[in-house]
Amino acid sequence: MARNPPSFAAIALLALTLWADPVPAQEPKIGFVDIPFIIDRAPLAKAASARLEKEFAPKQKAIREKRALLKSKREQLEKDGLIMTAEQRIELERDIRTLERKLRGEEQDFREELNIQKNNEFKKVRLSVMEAINKLAKEEGFDLILSDGVLFSSKRFDLTENILEHMQRNSKQQAADN
Repeated sequence: MARNPPSFAAIALLALTLWADPVPAQEPKIGFVDIPFIIDRAPLAKAASARLEKEFAPKQKAIREKRALLKSKREQLEKDGLIMTAEQRIELERDIRTLERKLRGEEQDFREELNIQKNNEFKKVRLSVMEAINKLAKEEGFDLILSDGVLFSSKRFDLTENILEHMQRNSKQQAADN
């Protein structure tokens, strides 16, 4: 099946479109933000980390104490195991196994609870970062802001420090308002 050749009018229109003076387009304003960098340094993130550390410190201390107890029981078994009666050695070994199981369970529960709390706290931080990015983009007239997946960005496009400064100013302002 043969194609119909383009008409003279179609060719003329295409030529005019290509050779005509294009309307000067505004250069797009593009930026890049390193979100993990901001999340590590944002005032809201620092406050969340401090809250989590304070909240989980007693549990962490209890786990450390149980580890120390387990270590001392193992050392006792190693040191005195040969001079203990069979009954004493069996009892101490049973205590060690029981303590190991409890400690593993408590450590796992601790990690899971901490991760859940971290995720909840840092979800708020991520939302705050996104709000700051959107606000700065609108204020400064950006057309496009990129983040993850960028393999290279010159300093000219890097807005990371600007966003962080914006968040710090807002944090200070909110603290002054309260």
